[in-house]
Amino acid sequence: MAKAKKTAEVKEVRIPIVTILGHVDHGKTSLLDKIRESNVQAGEAGGITQKVSVFTVAINQKDENGANKQITFIDTPGHEAFDLMRSRGGQIADVVLLIVAADDGLKPQTEESIEIIKASKSHPIVVITKVDLPDINLDKIKRELSVKGIMVEGMGGDVPVVEVSAKDGTGIDTLLDTISLVIDVHNYIDRAELPTGAIGKAFVLESIKDVSKGNVSTVVMLQGDASTGKFVAYEKDGNTVVERIKGFLSEEGDNVDALNTGSGGKILGLSNLVSLGSEIFIVADNDAKVAKEIVASNRKIVAEEEAVVQAEGGEADDEAAVLLSQMFGAATTTENEEEGGKLNVLLKCGSEGALEAVRSNLLSVDIEGYSVNIVLAGVGDITQSDIEKAAVTKAIVLGFEVQVDTRAEAEAKKSKVLVRTYDIVYKLLEEITDALTSMATPKESEEELGEAEIRQIFTLTDGSQILGGRVTKGLIKRGERCYVVRGDDIIVEGKIVSLRQGKNAVNEAPKGADFGAGIDPKSDDVKEGDVIYCFKVNKN
Repeated sequence: MAKAKKTAEVKEVRIPIVTILGHVDHGKTSLLDKIRESNVQAGEAGGITQKVSVFTVAINQKDENGANKQITFIDTPGHEAFDLMRSRGGQIADVVLLIVAADDGLKPQTEESIEIIKASKSHPIVVITKVDLPDINLDKIKRELSVKGIMVEGMGGDVPVVEVSAKDGTGIDTLLDTISLVIDVHNYIDRAELPTGAIGKAFVLESIKDVSKGNVSTVVMLQGDASTGKFVAYEKDGNTVVERIKGFLSEEGDNVDALNTGSGGKILGLSNLVSLGSEIFIVADNDAKVAKEIVASNRKIVAEEEAVVQAEGGEADDEAAVLLSQMFGAATTTENEEEGGKLNVLLKCGSEGALEAVRSNLLSVDIEGYSVNIVLAGVGDITQSDIEKAAVTKAIVLGFEVQVDTRAEAEAKKSKVLVRTYDIVYKLLEEITDALTSMATPKESEEELGEAEIRQIFTLTDGSQILGGRVTKGLIKRGERCYVVRGDDIIVEGKIVSLRQGKNAVNEAPKGADFGAGIDPKSDDVKEGDVIYCFKVNKN
């Protein structure tokens, strides 16, 4: 009898998670486009990423089982408004790619990304993009990184540096090789044992309410697997929710049956918008008791980890600890120390992540005591009910990445409620900042004092000009503002700097009085017969 061949041992391989961090417009999404040969950036509003996306790609390298290695990439927004979303991506990553544009160097969000890296256990790789551009100074960038605590290779450190160009593909293969090398060196395995009863754990990166698909949560699997028909357990408003998984989508919108450890995708059909930054657990059965024990156990672990951070001197009220624990609705404003005012806003966004980012940034704006008061915030399109609530609270309605339904448009017109929608976050923030600046700027009104007809014009030996006239209405007053008018045209706008009756300097000339007035600025266009309108400026 022939001896049976021994089946080769198949080792479980966890897909590593790589997050991309960096400043807006430094080429993060373009780099990923080149890696997966897609064109995501062309579809982003304003050419900048405003949401978290997660996808898994196979690279041209083999794992221990002879299959192509896979890497899960998390793309994060670069605009400062999305710092919490960036932090979430950085905290769960095995490797972080710190993107720095060769022509731009370190920028505010680059430095913020460095702080996220320092606060995490991820291993960084510096990726300098746009190296195809002329007149770049790569050594300068490396020195700047060293000053910020990222000690790169060649500058006394061991952080790898890869120079790439998404435009012509330079360095892409080297980058993938470097990622693979870092992963092999650190031998990533499952991070910890799952709670009893759980078969998987995922981290929520984004939650949106889709018109056709319902609630959609973008997740990355940290441990175990998730498949259609299994159950998910998570915490919502202090309660444990258990419900069946109805399906998954890839980042490209394809239906998938399961998510493996390290892979990412979108969970469909959950009854709630799951809180960003939270962990959800995959369970085999709809067992409420087991689910509650899992959620309670995880809550305890999170609390213990935060206590350790505080005990070790970590700043739990800012930086990474807060960025992980802070959820929608946590942002608050403080009372103005000086007298100011509030701009009432009803805010609707297309996703939980966007809502959190826009909300927190709006609440942080303060222009000389004038700030934003968010009367209501939510996910989804702007509806008639939103307009009605805005009318009652005297609020303007701001929408980000949402639509205004037909009934809402009609109600807004009827109720005279201002509705503004945006696809680019910084435009929203700029307009609101401008509005608050306008509110904080003292309003001026003109109080008419009197009129006079110019009868003679004198030029003195020192070159100054005196307008001789007679007051026909009210009074003309020294130190106040005036227009010199001819018909409907203003010839000059100025200030009455001197006023005389005969040889006597006076403060004002009443109706019927003759006077000589000096006006600054002087104008050679003034003629006899022109009219002086004198007025006082009141600031409201």
